[in-house]
Amino acid sequence: MPPLKPLISYLLTVFNKEVELPETLACLRNQSGLEGAHIEFVFADDCSTDQSVEYLKAQSRSDPRIKIITNQTNCGPSVRINQAAEHANGSYFLPMDADDFLPLNGTRMLLDVSGDKGAPVVFGGSQRGFVPDGQIDQNVMVTVSHDPLAYCARKKIVHMGFLSDAALWNRVGGADERIFIQDQSLALRLSAEASRLAYIHDTTYWLRPRDGNNLSNNTDQQHHDRFLSALYQLENTDISLEAKQYLVNQVISARWKLVRDRGKFGSLLTEQFLSYVTNRLLPHMSIPKSKLKKYEYQMLHIKGVRRTPQSLHHGMIN
Repeated sequence: MPPLKPLISYLLTVFNKEVELPETLACLRNQSGLEGAHIEFVFADDCSTDQSVEYLKAQSRSDPRIKIITNQTNCGPSVRINQAAEHANGSYFLPMDADDFLPLNGTRMLLDVSGDKGAPVVFGGSQRGFVPDGQIDQNVMVTVSHDPLAYCARKKIVHMGFLSDAALWNRVGGADERIFIQDQSLALRLSAEASRLAYIHDTTYWLRPRDGNNLSNNTDQQHHDRFLSALYQLENTDISLEAKQYLVNQVISARWKLVRDRGKFGSLLTEQFLSYVTNRLLPHMSIPKSKLKKYEYQMLHIKGVRRTPQSLHHGMIN
């Protein structure tokens, strides 16, 4: 008899999370409403130098649902989330950072909304902190969009902890490995290909409070990756005018915020700020492709950000 196909594959990227992993794994094991469901936890380690892998191996000896992928090269979250997906067998994928949490009924609610609304991808709100016994309200408001890319770009969804049909994920090709952090890029890529999107108006994902090791502390990295996430979606000519408008807004905004947060003297006199103000006053104004290429070239050459091997070989947008 062939092995039972998992309903859910949790996809988790790991880098030096030995302290946080016990809490995250306990949170996933305690998800309610999944009694009898076949699930799996797929961890892709990115060359941790602490005891993360040893902890997971110890846990896997008593929990066969745990899969561990080890590597000899540090490549970043986008490469590792794709690696986890390649080893996953679930009908649905739920990508997470290895130090974050879901509400107690988070997985069940994401699955129910996906089924009820016929949505291959389901998002919700996020916030920092964690309420161990917190649950999503059963009567929570749910929005369904038939222009998922426009909705995702407008809501500025920038976190993991969402649900994707495995078929949709595989059709998209997973994460864009040209971009280091996937918090926004992956959501946009899946939304661009989805027939519809559902959004739960409640906290469906808890982010661990920031500490000195969070990638989110590097604002240059955030603005760099969010810029590229929006820009590369503009390569797709088959998107609505509304989606294009919101993506252009994000491209312009990320350029300006990079200059602003670097504390550059006279930042209000820069070309980036002028473009930002113009975009706010004339949000429907288009940007020539030649200018987008210039912006991309500038962003790909800023210092102080992590890049993937794929991004280093990527030239200008077509």
